Amino acid sequence: MTAGGAEKPMGDTGRTDSDRSRTKESDALDPGLFARRLEELFRTVPGPNGRAYSAKAIAARSTERGFRLGESYLSQLRSGKAKSPSFRTVEGIAAAFGVDVHYFLEDRAAQRTRDEIDLMRLQADTNVQLAAFRLAGLSSDSVTVVNELIKVLREQQGLPKDPPDVIAAGLSDEKPSADSRLRVVGDSGED
Repeated sequence: MTAGGAEKPMGDTGRTDSDRSRTKESDALDPGLFARRLEELFRTVPGPNGRAYSAKAIAARSTERGFRLGESYLSQLRSGKAKSPSFRTVEGIAAAFGVDVHYFLEDRAAQRTRDEIDLMRLQADTNVQLAAFRLAGLSSDSVTVVNELIKVLREQQGLPKDPPDVIAAGLSDEKPSADSRLRVVGDSGED
């Protein structure tokens, strides 16, 4: 730390003095799991323009939120080359992506975050928003008719009647299959 309380970067890695002192929580992180979850955020969290964030943008967002983070160190964490971020660094990354820090620490929190990201992506899709807005005010019978029509259209396009996350959440009349549960967990099959 510098005299003014600001963290001083160590070399050109973007790591700070506080990265040297680790908390028990960050020491318990599986480095491979951390890198996979970080990469998942880069792949799935839409930026303000609807496209994926860059490492530069996340480093800047983290720093803006009071968590100094260098782009090169973030890239090393993302690739798995850097394996032990401080808890403060993990907090900064979570803040930059707008997710709970527990996403990196707990399996249940990671799944909740995935569900929230899926919802964010749906909300960002203007066609989905428009369809939802048009449903507002319709009778429950009319909404049921629209839902049945959507199921028919999904089947005609070779899709399951309900998306796997709807089935897994218990919002469908279909039973979750092992295959649908796997697709909800994510590409790697890890939770």
